[in-house]
Parts: sequence; C-alpha cells; structure tokens
Amino acid sequence: MQRFLERPKSLTDLAHDSIRQLIVSGQIGLGEQLSEASLAAQLGISKTPVREALLRLRVDGLIDIQPQRGTFVFSLSTREVEEICRFREFVEVAALAGAMRERRAELVAALQANVAQMARAHEAGDWRAIPSLDQSFHQVIVDHCENSYLKQAYQLISSKIAAMRARLPEENERVGHCQENHAAIVRLIADAAPAEAQQALALHIQDTLQSYMAAISPESAANSPFVAARRRNGTGAGIAAA
Repeated sequence: MQRFLERPKSLTDLAHDSIRQLIVSGQIGLGEQLSEASLAAQLGISKTPVREALLRLRVDGLIDIQPQRGTFVFSLSTREVEEICRFREFVEVAALAGAMRERRAELVAALQANVAQMARAHEAGDWRAIPSLDQSFHQVIVDHCENSYLKQAYQLISSKIAAMRARLPEENERVGHCQENHAAIVRLIADAAPAEAQQALALHIQDTLQSYMAAISPESAANSPFVAARRRNGTGAGIAAA
C-alpha cells in the first residue's frame, strides 16, 4: 500500500495563517499599520516569509498595501459593510437552495452538530469559541452547495466577515438570538421547506448587518438606507425566494 506523507507547511504558510488569525480574532485592530520587522520578531522568523504572507493576505482582502505609506489592516466604511452583507445574503441564500436540492440530509446533520456545539459553548460562556462556530454554520451551508462559483465568490468575503464577527460585543442576548435563528433555519431545512428556510437565512443575515453597523457606529446603523429599507419591507422575501 502506497503512503503519501503530508507536506509540512512552509514558513510563508505559517506566517499567513498566524497573521490572519491575529487580524480575524481582533488582536490586531482594523486600519492598524503593520511592521514586517515587528511581525517577524513576534513570529520568530525572518522578514521574507512575513513579506510574502502579507502579499497573500492582500489577495484575501485583509491587508491594504499603500505605496510610500505602509501596510495596513483593512478597514471598512459603513457602505462597504452594507455591500458585503448584501453580497453575502445573495451568495448564502443561493448556496442554501442548491445544498437543499443536492445534499439536504448531509447538510442537516452537519448543521445540527454545529448548533449543538454552539449551545454548549453558550451555556459554558465560551465566548472565544462562539464566533468560530457562528462562522462555521454559514460555511457549512456554502460547503454543501455543489456550485464551485458560489464557493469561490464566498471566499472573497469570508475572511472579512470573520473579522467583523469577532469584533461584535460578547452579549448573552445577541448570542442567544443568533443561536435561536440558527436552530430555526435548521428545522426548516430538515422539514424540506426551501422557500421558508431561504427567507429565514436572509432575515438572519439582515439582523447581522444591523449588528455590524452598530459595532462600527450606532448612528450609522440608524441612518443606513439599506437597514431602513429592510425594516420597511419586513421580510427580504425577494432574495429569499430567488
């Protein structure tokens, strides 16, 4: 029997993963300037793999390299937050429709396991685990869709969404509401109710938009035309039924 050894990660890969985690987890602030020398010293490696990792993180959308100024963690305007959430809603709802057609039983099992994990983390007050489990819930939906273009599209924003999610306040009520939404979505998927499941997912994403906007600025959330339109329309059924 032929065995293949797993190739160890390069220093560039390790630097990429480490710096990405520092950004996504909130240990490095949005808009903060980065120093290759400081990062290299922190990671215990030379500047070359750090420089290569930063170039890859720019492709991921997490780094902004500005000539003559320096390298910065990405930052978002309120309009950009709205655009990301609108794009996310379209992609996730379309992915859910495909996943329910093609792999519904597998999807239900994976999401039920995630919901159970999140409930345990919430009960234990494990606030560090909750953002990752929240991210995984939505990633599972995309992963169970067979459309490779939707998966690629989601990768364009997944890192920024994770970074925004990690910066939400650790509020018991907010996490409980999120957990209830996830459980309700899974029940609708299990009941083979695609239109209702898509609508519930769309509304859940719209709720997160308000949370992200409020985390940036409560006034921005209140004055957002997109949020106001969603409140007037009430359901977002146009996208949910697409």
